[in-house]
Amino acid sequence: MITIVLEVVGLLATALAAQQPPQSQSLLLTHGPFRGHVDATAMHVWARAAVAGEHRLELLPLAGGAPLIATAVAQETDDLTLRFAVRDVPTGSAFGVRVRRGDVVVHEDLAAGWTGALPDEARAATVAFGSCASDKGVREQPIWGRILAARPHALALLGDTPYIDNGSVDARRRRHQDFFDVPAIAATMRQIPTWTTWDDHDYALNDQFGDVKAAATAREVFVAYHAHASYGDGTRGVWTSFRQGPIEVFLLDPRSFADTGPSPLAPHARTALGAAQIDWLQRGLRESTAPVKVLASGMVWNGGVRPGKKDCWGNWQDERDALFRWLGQERIEGVLLVSGDVHRSRVIVHPTRALAGYDLPEFVTSPLANSVIEANAVPVPGLRFDAGEPHSCLMLSVTAALDDPDGGRLRATFLAGDGREFHVHEMALARLAERDAAPTYRQIAASLRARLGADLELPELDLGEPGADQRAPGAPWQPLLATFAGELGAWHGVVGLRRCRLAPAPDAVADSELVAELAAPMAAALQLAAAQASQSIAARDVATVERVLACQLAWATHLREQRDPLAWALANEAERQAADLLRRAATLGEAAAPLAARARTHLQARPKAQAVVEAAVAACDRQVELAIRQLGLGADAQAAVARQHGARVRQAFRAELSALADRARALGEPATAAQYAAVDAIADEWRARFTARAEALRALRAAGPGNADLAGDVGFVLVRLLAPPLATLHREHVEAGEQLATAAK
Repeated sequence: MITIVLEVVGLLATALAAQQPPQSQSLLLTHGPFRGHVDATAMHVWARAAVAGEHRLELLPLAGGAPLIATAVAQETDDLTLRFAVRDVPTGSAFGVRVRRGDVVVHEDLAAGWTGALPDEARAATVAFGSCASDKGVREQPIWGRILAARPHALALLGDTPYIDNGSVDARRRRHQDFFDVPAIAATMRQIPTWTTWDDHDYALNDQFGDVKAAATAREVFVAYHAHASYGDGTRGVWTSFRQGPIEVFLLDPRSFADTGPSPLAPHARTALGAAQIDWLQRGLRESTAPVKVLASGMVWNGGVRPGKKDCWGNWQDERDALFRWLGQERIEGVLLVSGDVHRSRVIVHPTRALAGYDLPEFVTSPLANSVIEANAVPVPGLRFDAGEPHSCLMLSVTAALDDPDGGRLRATFLAGDGREFHVHEMALARLAERDAAPTYRQIAASLRARLGADLELPELDLGEPGADQRAPGAPWQPLLATFAGELGAWHGVVGLRRCRLAPAPDAVADSELVAELAAPMAAALQLAAAQASQSIAARDVATVERVLACQLAWATHLREQRDPLAWALANEAERQAADLLRRAATLGEAAAPLAARARTHLQARPKAQAVVEAAVAACDRQVELAIRQLGLGADAQAAVARQHGARVRQAFRAELSALADRARALGEPATAAQYAAVDAIADEWRARFTARAEALRALRAAGPGNADLAGDVGFVLVRLLAPPLATLHREHVEAGEQLATAAK
């Protein structure tokens, strides 16, 4: 069916496969322009004008075409700073840059090569992190040139950039200007999208936080001198976030609200982040689809600091640990920590498995340009590396791979100003998660194939009807069951695990790991398990019967971790087999009570039938997304048209699919016949439209170029071909649960 997706989207691609003003010289901008926040929809740009008035930013496509334009007004009240927001920046396009004041060009770089953010689906990205750059105390700052040469996709500054240590508005403004006057800093920020939070010296004074006098003017100047998409809650704080491909960075502000009240996460303790920031962070982490989620702050996430230093997360350990515990409760995977401030480069692997479900690594990077502080070389649990390097930064690179059992790789490189990589820490992304059941299922599948052959052939299994007349498996099964003990033991070893990450289909025409590698051998494993259970019931070996039941139910639970309707259908079958086991185990009398209790516990945690609707809709949407993306690869005319019109096909497809999904979401549990009929009626209505539209698209392919509005027709044809049988999936999920519940009574 997936090949049909490529063919139908290809119909659209085949059918639809068609200056720069003279440069002026005038007074230049005093600073900038610098790229700040970039994402899938916008590019934010900061500059400082020489005179007041409206300025226009023009992004000039290097491939040709109309410029993208945004305006901003320089005002004396904002120290002539300009903050532009350019909307609808195409992914992957490169731009030259021009800034005008009226008809006068005040900045121009036609070869700048500015681009927007990496798309979320990009599998590789690098983000640079740094803190503590003393532009007054350190004249030569070679680390900026190293960052620029490395060309990371983003730069995150964690504070003390610049050192201010003065609470007046004028002093704060001058210090930002001084910082941007450093040629190496300006060159780097002009080319690398940059985000910033503050630490003690740019928030207030050394080691200060919370409601202190020196911080009164901090936010006003910070907002004026940066180009973020958001700043804190809009009135207080400066926290923000951004994403580059597989990396999402949550840039925290543990200064503004520190010690201003009790912690929302640990009410008996003090807060460092405050209620508004914690709520924002929790929502962002829940919604994030990034394989790696970085929690970054200037303050270190540990207590390994010089005696008497109060501004570290060790001073708010209750809130920190409560946050880590929340990560585990919510099953937030892929989290790591980055910090600065202490003028050390460090790697700490926090022993947080009992809280978060896995050990959280922390990378401390400081300073960009300053002296080292030996007094902060304090041992802490999990310390793996410590060094003092006066010119240094962190390059965090992630390569995510959905078809990799390890999920991909993370490489944290500590880079010195002289170009040395003075420490590298590498790890599999799977380590940023709970233990995964998927490798065990791969092991079981490989073992069964080795013993049973590629066809996984088993003898006929006739156990009779449950009750007095049921039979144990015959003689051909005995050697198979003897060797199955090892696989059953491995299977039982993952019963308590919540995580199971099977690899999805890598593209629109390939099968997922479940289909290609695991479905057939795990079906054989279930048959072997059923035979083992029947033999154990005959022998009144209750412990082994309970072990088999636990394995059957664990497989069902792990299958429902997959956003795939086939996986949910296989989970239903595993639960039906568990129900059959319970019916057969009734001959054990009171000894079978623990079996029924285990089944009831499983049912309490079993997702509602609406969840199978969401899984099926998501899988259907993913198939079309992969098909559109695959067609857009390459340099031929078909690929160009697919890139140009893929968004319209996607929009039309989702609009049609949502009508079916909304009706299915309204199904009860159990649903009535009338509710199921209402879902089926949508498919019947589609049938009437489908033939005419499909024929029109075939005629268009034969006739040649057509109308771009046919993207809507393509979207409809795709949803008619691929829409999952939501009513059937819902009904089968409910029925499997009812069978198991009845058997567990």
